[in-house]
Amino acid sequence: MDLNSISLEPIRTKRVAILGYGNQGRAQALNLRDSGVRVRVGARNGVGAELAKKDGFNVESFESAIGQSDIVMYLFPDQVIPQIYEATQKFLKPLQAIGFAHGFCYHFKWIKPVAECRYFLVGSKGAGAVLRDAFERGGGLPGVYALDREDESFEILVQSYAKAVGLASQVLLKTTFQEETECDLFGEQTVLCGGLPQLMESAFETLVEAGFSSEMAFLECCYEAKTIVELWMKYGPYEITKRISPTAFYGGLITGQRMVDEKTKAEMKKVLHEIQSGQFARKWKAEVESGEANLVAERERLKHSEIEKVYRDLSVTATF
Repeated sequence: MDLNSISLEPIRTKRVAILGYGNQGRAQALNLRDSGVRVRVGARNGVGAELAKKDGFNVESFESAIGQSDIVMYLFPDQVIPQIYEATQKFLKPLQAIGFAHGFCYHFKWIKPVAECRYFLVGSKGAGAVLRDAFERGGGLPGVYALDREDESFEILVQSYAKAVGLASQVLLKTTFQEETECDLFGEQTVLCGGLPQLMESAFETLVEAGFSSEMAFLECCYEAKTIVELWMKYGPYEITKRISPTAFYGGLITGQRMVDEKTKAEMKKVLHEIQSGQFARKWKAEVESGEANLVAERERLKHSEIEKVYRDLSVTATF
């Protein structure tokens, strides 16, 4: 895809309603406005609505924002979207385009599509705050988009939307609701929010339990994880081997496969099956209905953990 050929004109002819003004909603609303797009913000009373007002938006009710827009973006956390969508579905109009930043609720049928509307997703490979910062610096982030069904003119519009929010400056991949959802969940669980944090904390605890200082353990097992990932992304898996010491390269060679072996990969396959079968979605729904008890407990554990204490102490003088 030639990203330079994507025009902003298609999205500039439309009116966009951003429902929700959190991390993703704020970034997309501001980037759209700065790209010359007519934006309306629908938000409930609270922190988000007040922030939107400070940013210069006239905050409206969901009904008003939907009623005066061609495109409606539901930019809430996955567990919140169903209740907002159910409450506002009656306001949706034929031929409106309904968008999301993640395909979870659409793919797992947590919402019921309106036959006369079109559905799409435009997702950034990074948090909203990161997207906004990159956009303000004249760039953007890699992004993906998906359509509920093939339609050339609709695809051109969605690509234009992606460019307006800063997702067509580097990589913009066409995907499907299924692929985006399942890959996103798998990456979060096995690497980004599950595997990597757990690996860092376990390594940290191993050193501390062996009598090493918690500060040294943090720098070696946590802080340097950031620097090595940055090197890996800048130079790739081959060139990075020339930029680390031979000792580190050899140690990683003989030890890495002990940490991540065939048993680990077998577990990854189980995780993927749980995602694809809908088992994880059912577990997540039960967690939400329980008041997110496990999430509350884990946040409380982390709040009082040794690794959190060291992070706080060191971040007073260091920039991580």
